[in-house]
Amino acid sequence: MHCCDTCTAQKGPTQRSTAPLQQYLVGAPMERVGVDVLGPFPVTESGNRYVLVAMDYFTKWPEAYAVPDQSAMTTAERLVEEMFARFGVPAELHSDQGHNFELKVFGEICRRLGVEKTRTTPLHPQSDGLVERFNRTLATQLAILTSRHQRDWDRHLPLVLWSYRTAVQESSQCTPAALMFGRELRTPVDLVFGSPPEPEINGGPEMDYYRRLRERLQVVHDYTRQAQASAGVRAYDTKCRGEAFVPGDKVWVYCPVRKRGVSPKLCSHWQGPAEVVERLTEVVYRIRMPGPGRMVVLHRDRLSPYRPLAPADAGAGDAGDTPGSDPSDFSPAGRDRPVHQKKAPGHLQDFVWGNGAVGDD
Repeated sequence: MHCCDTCTAQKGPTQRSTAPLQQYLVGAPMERVGVDVLGPFPVTESGNRYVLVAMDYFTKWPEAYAVPDQSAMTTAERLVEEMFARFGVPAELHSDQGHNFELKVFGEICRRLGVEKTRTTPLHPQSDGLVERFNRTLATQLAILTSRHQRDWDRHLPLVLWSYRTAVQESSQCTPAALMFGRELRTPVDLVFGSPPEPEINGGPEMDYYRRLRERLQVVHDYTRQAQASAGVRAYDTKCRGEAFVPGDKVWVYCPVRKRGVSPKLCSHWQGPAEVVERLTEVVYRIRMPGPGRMVVLHRDRLSPYRPLAPADAGAGDAGDTPGSDPSDFSPAGRDRPVHQKKAPGHLQDFVWGNGAVGDD
């Protein structure tokens, strides 16, 4: 379906494209960690206003730290002193394009620790969907537990994390604790009913524990790799539509307007035509924007095919040919359907067309 550029820029494409899910497969704990900042919340008695969230992609083990601000230094200090010191340095740290994650001080700390820093594409938080989904879960649980004045939410973080770490994940059918430590964390339910007995293995206690741990981790990790490789992709790709772009294609780019004093509902959120310069991955493209030729890297979900008007359609949209510019459009002869004929009053006889019908003013 083709339409004019003005209409498409204002209304957006009638059918948005959705790229297939690109799954980042990990094979061990702390291989890839996603981070984000949740908030702001009401300031607590301890002076905290934000939650620094981190999650291991393989085990789904979450960490959440109440912080007073979201500066790069505060973020880096909490990650190093709390998470890295306890679980080790991750091979890759993935975040959105928040200002605190993009400053040089944060990048320098990652470089010195040997951490590869990656980020999402603009306006596409789905690229860090694991952390974004946990943010919703965390906010929901805190809303249930906090008091009416909402200034004690940081006191409930440890219990919410404990609950999530001991819950079975649908993708792996294991708890984050079992994948991270090779054992389940004891909960109040275990204290009441007791834990299932472990099978006895001959040998010293230290060697027996190490052997059992390695065997259990190997089985659980193998199963998790297979489950994660298929479960998420099957569920997501059923909603995918649209074809991949190639260099040279013209596209519309979704650019929502957020300016003070300007209503977003009255603005055009689509810019184009832009040009695809390079396909970087299956779903990420380098785009040359219209005008000065600014280059940007965008996810495919923000792009839509540009289809200019056909010559016949373009001629129909000229200002001189718009409906209503020709008086015959309003005359009975210019109408497709028969018009009800009525007799004019005597004092309007001079204003009647030759066929005897009264015109519509």
